[in-house]
Amino acid sequence: MTEQDELHRLRGELDTLDGTLLDTLRRRIDCGVRIARYKSRHGVPMMQPGRVSLVKERAARYAADHGLDETFLVNLYDAIITEMCRVEDLVMGREGPMSEGRR
Repeated sequence: MTEQDELHRLRGELDTLDGTLLDTLRRRIDCGVRIARYKSRHGVPMMQPGRVSLVKERAARYAADHGLDETFLVNLYDAIITEMCRVEDLVMGREGPMSEGRR
């Protein structure tokens, strides 16, 4: 196998992992939509600071346990949580008590 063949193979592996990562993020957002709908139906506030802290602490522990950079994973989860809050806000804004009559 030439160096270029090895590089091509490794990049193919990386592309496969990226597909898995993106699919997992999509599924996480889908789950967040279901959570937002639940919160909307049951009058649960969107923001749950304890939950946010738990998720970030779990990411930091995972980084420490697996030799990854803790700051990177916490920052990654900051971005994911920001997007989840945006999506929840959209869902809950559409499905909240004020939108009941528009269904």
